[in-house]
Amino acid sequence: MTFSLAQQTLVFLESILLGAISGVIYDICRAIRRTAKLKMLGTIIMDTIFWIIVLIGLFYFAVTDAVSQMRFYVVLGEIGGMLLYFLSFTAFTLPVFCFVIKELIFVICLPIVFIQFIISKAHIVKHFCKHGIEIIKNIKKRLSFFRKSG
Repeated sequence: MTFSLAQQTLVFLESILLGAISGVIYDICRAIRRTAKLKMLGTIIMDTIFWIIVLIGLFYFAVTDAVSQMRFYVVLGEIGGMLLYFLSFTAFTLPVFCFVIKELIFVICLPIVFIQFIISKAHIVKHFCKHGIEIIKNIKKRLSFFRKSG
């Protein structure tokens, strides 16, 4: 199957968009690595996840949009899209991604910290309950309407 010039131009522009999306995904992975301060194993895992996502996207693009014909201009468009994204947007988006990931980690960890706080203060609650029961027993002894008549 042959492509017309208009179709080839459209596929090229779509490959640039795919490259830019790949750049966004890479920045998200990079923000996770920076925020979580991952060591070498974490970096390897994040890079593997990145490449799996990008290769799935590439395969889907090649099958649907490029009609299973990988051309040189498609690869060039993807590289160009990533370069375009990195040179123009990554300076602004990477700090935003880092901030969002820090806040997500905070929101996810907040219930855990709250539960740990409650557990650490359980002895105080137990102390108040013990004294509260003693106070109620003393009140029952002193008030006449709590005594059995008979």
